[in-house]
Amino acid sequence: MVIFLDLYNRLSDYFKNRYGERVQRLPINAGFSCPNKTGEKGKGGCIYCDLTGSGFSSFKPKVSIKDQVNGMIERYQLKANKFLVYFQANTNTYAPIDELKNKYESALIDPRIVGLDVSTRPDCVPDVVINLLNNFRDRVDVYVELGVESTNVNTLKLMNRGHSLAEVIDSVIRLKKAGLEVILHYIIDFPTDTIEDVIEMAKISSVLKIDGVKLHSLYIVENTKLAEMYKKNEISPLSLDDFIERAINFLEYLDPKIVIHRMVADPPKEGTLHGNWGFSKIKILNMIEGRMKERGTFQGKYFDYLNN
Repeated sequence: MVIFLDLYNRLSDYFKNRYGERVQRLPINAGFSCPNKTGEKGKGGCIYCDLTGSGFSSFKPKVSIKDQVNGMIERYQLKANKFLVYFQANTNTYAPIDELKNKYESALIDPRIVGLDVSTRPDCVPDVVINLLNNFRDRVDVYVELGVESTNVNTLKLMNRGHSLAEVIDSVIRLKKAGLEVILHYIIDFPTDTIEDVIEMAKISSVLKIDGVKLHSLYIVENTKLAEMYKKNEISPLSLDDFIERAINFLEYLDPKIVIHRMVADPPKEGTLHGNWGFSKIKILNMIEGRMKERGTFQGKYFDYLNN
């Protein structure tokens, strides 16, 4: 078993070991849509998805990709000298292959860009897209981020995700076979999931030998189905203490080689009815780390369930 001297396998350490220095993600909104909004898989999107499709930290899509990249580099260049171009908003593999190629190409405009980071859905990575992404690996590292959110099939249905766990497993297997790095996103405090479900998320992630995970708490944002449910008292967010306990349990069962790309995130600045219980992400992160230190626990403490 690999045991880290730190509490968990931090992204900052991983980047420094890999690239020799700090690396900054540059969020880009390339104007993609989502099959869960167009009617191909569903309409209205996931019940928690706001109008930006999780692209609230980036420019508006009317700004050219080149200008977005340059603007983000200007914003962050005092903090870092190497960057990942992060296609963030909506489903960034949901378009004809030529359009995808042109948009990815238009972002790789600076020699300081060391990676192409593409966020998408598990059911939107056909082999033709995987082949396209793989073709960029001779120029930059390629990361593929899959929004999974839960491994509980009933929760996925309630979220209106439009895919099941089977698509997650299939997409990860094919992406890893192609040599691409895979990062899974999870909401670890969705009210219909139990702490056992969260532990299973960690176990499935470990079995699939993914490269990284991103965690965050449940946000409830205006103009979403979830906001309607919240106002009608049809769903109640869990407590901050529940979130902290789930984050720690997730880490304890997670393969210690998997990189933690994010433990806590900031909710949208506007229209948020519930998000992070009024605390900053740094404050919540400090709470998680403080409790882990008190318990003497760490990532992978209970990673003894696989026959490796």
